[in-house]
Amino acid sequence: MKENKKIKIVLTILQILCFFSFVYIAYSIYLIDGIETELRYIGIGVLFILNIGVLFLRKITQKRKILSYIMYIILVVLFIIVQLGLGYFVYKTYSSINSINKTSITYSSALVVLSDSNVKAVDALKGKEIGIVTDKTSIDGYVLANEIIEKYKLSEIATIVEYDDIVIMIKDLYNKNIDAVLTTKDYPAMFKSLEGYEDIEEKTKIIEELTKKYKKDEIAEITGDEMINYNKSASITEPFTVLLMGIDSTSETLNKNATGNGDALMLVTFNPKTLNATIMSIPRDSFVYIPNMGTENKITHAAWGGTSHMIKTIEGFTGIDINYYVKINFQGVIKLVNLLGGITVDVPMEFCESNAYRQTSANKLICLKEGVQTLTGEQALALARHRKTLLTGDLQRGTNQQLVVQGILNQAKNIKSANQALSMLDTMSKSMDTNFTTKQLLSFYDIFKVILDTSSNQDNLINIQQLYLSGANQGIYDERTGLILSDYIINQSSLKQCIEAMEKNLGIEKTSLIKSMDFDIEEQFEMTTIGKSNLSATKTYTLLPNFEGKSITYAKSWLSSYGISVEVEEQESTKTAGTIISQSLPASKRIDLINGSIKFVVAKESSPIIDIPNIPSDDNEENNETEDNTETSETPDEETPSEPTNPEDNTSE
Repeated sequence: MKENKKIKIVLTILQILCFFSFVYIAYSIYLIDGIETELRYIGIGVLFILNIGVLFLRKITQKRKILSYIMYIILVVLFIIVQLGLGYFVYKTYSSINSINKTSITYSSALVVLSDSNVKAVDALKGKEIGIVTDKTSIDGYVLANEIIEKYKLSEIATIVEYDDIVIMIKDLYNKNIDAVLTTKDYPAMFKSLEGYEDIEEKTKIIEELTKKYKKDEIAEITGDEMINYNKSASITEPFTVLLMGIDSTSETLNKNATGNGDALMLVTFNPKTLNATIMSIPRDSFVYIPNMGTENKITHAAWGGTSHMIKTIEGFTGIDINYYVKINFQGVIKLVNLLGGITVDVPMEFCESNAYRQTSANKLICLKEGVQTLTGEQALALARHRKTLLTGDLQRGTNQQLVVQGILNQAKNIKSANQALSMLDTMSKSMDTNFTTKQLLSFYDIFKVILDTSSNQDNLINIQQLYLSGANQGIYDERTGLILSDYIINQSSLKQCIEAMEKNLGIEKTSLIKSMDFDIEEQFEMTTIGKSNLSATKTYTLLPNFEGKSITYAKSWLSSYGISVEVEEQESTKTAGTIISQSLPASKRIDLINGSIKFVVAKESSPIIDIPNIPSDDNEENNETEDNTETSETPDEETPSEPTNPEDNTSE
């Protein structure tokens, strides 16, 4: 039959839709650059030919029965649906991978007062004092804070007090030396782990805030740091290092400036040629030099300056260049593990931990038994978080976090459907941020394919060598907080072993061939963890003792060996003479940071009390005459003893 007008319109619309569906899928396939390049172009070519075939089929259908047109219309509709469906899957995959690298980050600055303050709104700050840090590279602490000042004309109604250090500023707010502070909205995450600030969320309140989104190149321009983005167009073919940073928050998404504290730090090296990896957990209390502070401090506080500062800090004490970073939101781990259907982990001990929302009531706790088991997302997070009952604290927690990472990698090879893969990518895009480019992330497809081919009969997806940073805990006086903090002093020989292992995997240091090895078939072979054995003693810091109650002689002797002079101020006291009452510098302060002298307040020797016995009364006239002569003599004899210096002894009968 001949095409009537209505049929012609329907067929024309379908052909237009078919053309646009082809363009959509062809564009989507083109975007995933680096994945099966030849197959992609062959696929686009095949789809083009099929679309031409659809047009040619219409010519054949003309002048046939109505059934032929119906069959043709159904065929074209199905073809359009298939093209759109495949195009959506490919584009969604690309979009999810592309959004893992956040092109922009949201920052928030807040105007904060104490909860018991009578300041309820900005207007109530008239005549008050407001603190602000002077660090111009801090976007939320300085740049946005100044925008709040300008917006509400705070400099006209209040006094702006400048601080070099956020810790001192918050301390002054607590002590009510100032009335308010302008700082990052993330301040609770920064301070709640410090002694005395555990309840900072309850003791403070936000009365005004400002949120603004910045592109990463804008951030780099403000902070003065170079963009942390290497080989933007390169695929991953050479060994590289990546810093994994766990961010513990109650939100699943990671689209804001999540600095706070570095709750989990793992430095990973991966060699795509050998498929070998090393992973070194860095305890959050590690006492290392932090460039933006200009002194040693807990490494977790390096995160206060942002990702680039954390990277510089780790590069500083390891000497290993960090090529990439991946920030992972702990809450996203829950969803990721659940999407995988759980992960298999050999839990090293029995424990209970708070749930995902930090709830600690008995019915909210997450409790696990020791042994091999399949963990849900919330159980995996509990294992990654727990440290309170661990003998080695953060060290064991770091090892547990490595177990969770290994479990996720192992389970990834069991992905069974496209929907499952898309859901995982969507979760990762919301819960992660990285400086891997989209092309670099896509290039992991080739690596992943090789891994699947070579590990089909193995338990572990990747051969991971665990590195262990041995060390010792030491309570050191913190100059910023005025507190004695528990710091982890890294053992330098352990660090050296770990660095050597990373350099070997990166190809920086050539490996030597082991020519012989003892092996007993009756014993199961276990790879030793590098950084635990054959170590020298951990060199801790010499700290100032608490000399109170000790003798000044002992203190002078002890301090003289370190070239520290002593100033002494005497004070009346009930303590033994020479006993130290107080010292000008706090105990546990590092000796190497003491310049000049230290002043001691010392108990001084009391003036002696002279007891003169009372002269018994005597009626002897001679004695009376002598007494009378003494009393009436205007000029005492030279040999007459002087009057007592103690007025209590100068009494008359």
